[in-house]
Amino acid sequence: MKIILQILSFLILILFAKSGLSQQDTVSVSQIHNEISDTVSLKIDVDTISLREYDDSIVFENQIDSLRDIKYAELDSIAEIRTRLIDSIIDYGKTFVGLRYKYGGITPAGFDCSGFIFHIHRHFDLPIPRVPSATCLMGEVIPIDSLQPGDLVYIKTRAAYDNTIGHVMMVIEKTEDSFYVIHSASHAGLIIERFHDAPYYVSRYLFSNRLPNEFYTREWNDSLMAKFRYRNADIYSEYVEPGIPAEQPEGTVEIKYTVKSGDAISLIASWYGVKSMEIMAWNGLSSYNLNVGQNLKVYVKEPLYTTYSNVNNLTLDEKQRLAGVDNSPTVTKEEILDSDWEYYTVKSGDSPYAISLKYPGISSDDIMKNNGITNPSSLRIGQKLKIKRKKDY
Repeated sequence: MKIILQILSFLILILFAKSGLSQQDTVSVSQIHNEISDTVSLKIDVDTISLREYDDSIVFENQIDSLRDIKYAELDSIAEIRTRLIDSIIDYGKTFVGLRYKYGGITPAGFDCSGFIFHIHRHFDLPIPRVPSATCLMGEVIPIDSLQPGDLVYIKTRAAYDNTIGHVMMVIEKTEDSFYVIHSASHAGLIIERFHDAPYYVSRYLFSNRLPNEFYTREWNDSLMAKFRYRNADIYSEYVEPGIPAEQPEGTVEIKYTVKSGDAISLIASWYGVKSMEIMAWNGLSSYNLNVGQNLKVYVKEPLYTTYSNVNNLTLDEKQRLAGVDNSPTVTKEEILDSDWEYYTVKSGDSPYAISLKYPGISSDDIMKNNGITNPSSLRIGQKLKIKRKKDY
């Protein structure tokens, strides 16, 4: 009988070993049964023990008298969490290769460069800001020869006078002499390419940064943002904060424009055939906000002075026509409206964002998508915009 009970004791210990014990140390089991007066000693490895499968660890305490060097199964390290998330983000991002570029886009209907970076991280509930002027302040600057998957690469804007960020891409693979990036390019859509095979980006490379561990563990908050912004003050002053007003370009003539009700920098830029960022640089502006009566400096090429010298005195319709926008009413437009939609008539000074504020639950991206708009400044006064389907409310 004693031999039988010893065999049963041995089988019980084997069962425990399969449930989480491995073999390295000696475990003593005493008095498994009242009729056993001896102590049965068996060799069982306990290099790693996991208690995750047991609802009550007291079971162990009642059945095992002596257990040494217990090691709980380690949770995934931050490095492992980071690596797994970055791999998942990259794999998800690759599913959009070939998608067309869309100005202001943050959805699979189309992305701009930062909209793509925003979407693929937010898909995994990672708190990345919408714009690169904020993401560039997170984490630390990384030398170009030390980049790893997940790092963000920042490219200078097209304007020759400006050193601010104009494009962002993400590293997906490191090679011996370069690295591959994924990004949404205005000329090609969503692509993957070897960085050093793209001379334009190489020549306009600014810097790269690596997002901090707190970002991947979802512990990012405003206090950390303030700390990293202070730490990266040189980045802010060099690549984000607008510099002093740019000097007048050679071969140009200065024209004054007085801001009127409904004006926007993008509209004014289109009337003079220049870029919004140029107007901001020429006037030392730090935001797109304008005040009625504010005077702006605009520089146009000398041969075009006659064309643009009187813009300040033109009506809105005249300025729009000068920019190539036809505001003539379309007779048949009302006849082809879809009765399933609610429509909005564009007014002076309207933008997709301003219109979206009038309709809770509708974003500027929704408005642009529903109406095939790629440039927010292309809205025409009197234009009918689809807002939302009537069956939705």
